[in-house]
Amino acid sequence: SNIDKDVFLIVDQFNRGKSLIHEAKERIYLARLNLMAGERSIQSSAFVSALTYLKVGISMLEPRELFSSEHYDISLRLYSSTAEAELVNGNMGEVEAAVAVVSKHASCLLDRIPSLVSLMKSYIAQGKLTDTISTGLDALEKLGVSFPQSVGTLTIIRDMIKTKIKLRGKTDEQLRQLSIMKDESKIATMGLLRLLFSSCYVARPDLLPLVTFRMVRLSVKHGLSHSSALAFAMYGFVESAIMGNFQEGYRFGKLALSFLEKFENKEIHSQVVWLFWGFIAPWGEQSLIDTLEHVKYSYKLGMEVGDQNNALAGFLFSALNGFFSGQSLALTLGEMDSFVQRAVSFDDEFNAHVMVIYQQCVLNLMGRSDNPVVLQGTAMNEDDHLEKVAPDKVEFISNIMSFIRLILAHTFCDYKVAIEVANKSRVTFAKALPGFFGLVLHVFFDGLAACALARESKKSSRKHKKAIRVAIKKMKRWATNSPSNCKHKLLLLKAEYCAVRGKESSACKAYDAALDAANKSGMMQDEALTYERAALFFRDLGDEVKSSRYLAIAHQLYLDWGADAKSSQLQSEYSTIVSQARKRRSFQDYMINRAASIRPNFATD
Repeated sequence: SNIDKDVFLIVDQFNRGKSLIHEAKERIYLARLNLMAGERSIQSSAFVSALTYLKVGISMLEPRELFSSEHYDISLRLYSSTAEAELVNGNMGEVEAAVAVVSKHASCLLDRIPSLVSLMKSYIAQGKLTDTISTGLDALEKLGVSFPQSVGTLTIIRDMIKTKIKLRGKTDEQLRQLSIMKDESKIATMGLLRLLFSSCYVARPDLLPLVTFRMVRLSVKHGLSHSSALAFAMYGFVESAIMGNFQEGYRFGKLALSFLEKFENKEIHSQVVWLFWGFIAPWGEQSLIDTLEHVKYSYKLGMEVGDQNNALAGFLFSALNGFFSGQSLALTLGEMDSFVQRAVSFDDEFNAHVMVIYQQCVLNLMGRSDNPVVLQGTAMNEDDHLEKVAPDKVEFISNIMSFIRLILAHTFCDYKVAIEVANKSRVTFAKALPGFFGLVLHVFFDGLAACALARESKKSSRKHKKAIRVAIKKMKRWATNSPSNCKHKLLLLKAEYCAVRGKESSACKAYDAALDAANKSGMMQDEALTYERAALFFRDLGDEVKSSRYLAIAHQLYLDWGADAKSSQLQSEYSTIVSQARKRRSFQDYMINRAASIRPNFATD
């Protein structure tokens, strides 16, 4: 007990004189002490110190002693822990070297699992998603868990039915009271399956439901492990994002959060938190604004345990949800800049490639690019961006670029380009990024662009009206479950559709309702857009007073958001109208009242 208490002091003293130790018994003793100090350092997230201790421990063993029957356990633990420490320190080549030693000498597959976990994490960090998946599937097959080469809809449905049968009749409390998983092979299986989530989401979305269903069934049949929290969070994701059962998804997501309290192991806390608050909560009653503190917290959780991959995922959702919810563009750009820097420092090129697309979008909105509808500037160039991306991620990145092009094209009133982009990505975007809240925005801007073109041209009005009806149908379903994020978007779509159909009285009421809902949502950019669209409607009606006031308000809101390029566009096209309206008492009273009543803006930490 005294050694355990003072292990670091003792080991540091012994290590200073290690060159004087020659007796085999003393060398092995020092190796064990360094192993103890290394493992304790990993538990304390002191990974640099851990690596120093572990390397000394390995050096104390002679080649003939490594993995010998007498010293097998200490050798295995030294190299497995070294792989983990090298991973967190960013030494990916050294991870593979340590794993290779374990793979060569381990007497059974279970002994290889900890090092394989480190290897898969290193692949994830490097964006080698195909390698992650193949390594995981190979190990799982040896553990008796196999997956089909190709996954179709029927395969997913059959596996889903098996899972629902397992869950049938079980209350949340009964699931919380499941026994603790004891079978080491099942615990190892759960650990491997959970590492497949992020890679499958990008590179093999067809496999994701099956991975999830297997984890849930293992938990119900064999008991809960610390990976079970992620299993049920993933199940909540699949229910809401893929199956469209938002209430069930929310239920299992909340259940997953409650499982975190059952285990001392904090390794998966970050992933469960960002998965719920990034992918599940926005489809429920929580507004995007309400998710921000939680996804930021998931970044902190990940960094505390050296889980850089999931820490970055939490950071990514913090930046994107802030952007989507109307956070100041200057603050958003700062977060995105910081994210890219950290991703690069972690050698995570994939996430850096993702974020620079949004970064350039923000720069365009702020007026820091030559052409606001083209993704070209200091952050990226759309002409060669895909050339920098690995083949298994091209489709994913391409869909994000299309999504951002749609937002920019609509924002700057290039509706024909917006529709062209929407037509090409309407199906692929939902498949490539299931559960991503960006799908709501894709449908929203797709529908609005169709409304704008239908009002401009009667020749193609029928085609556009169909696209509008589809958008309204989808938004209505989402608004039922997530009114704080989707209700004002639905009301604006309805108002625009009424305008297209010439129902002026209904449109007036719908615009008023949309403006009220947008203001209550706290999403400044959506409120600005709603005022802009309402202004153009009332201009067509001949109500110049209301139209000019609404344009002035839209102009000011875009300025407050930080979208200088958009506010400049309005100022350029309607300079006289905007300037005169800003002098009126009605405009000034509105802005004063709005400043006093709007919900608090975002934290700047």
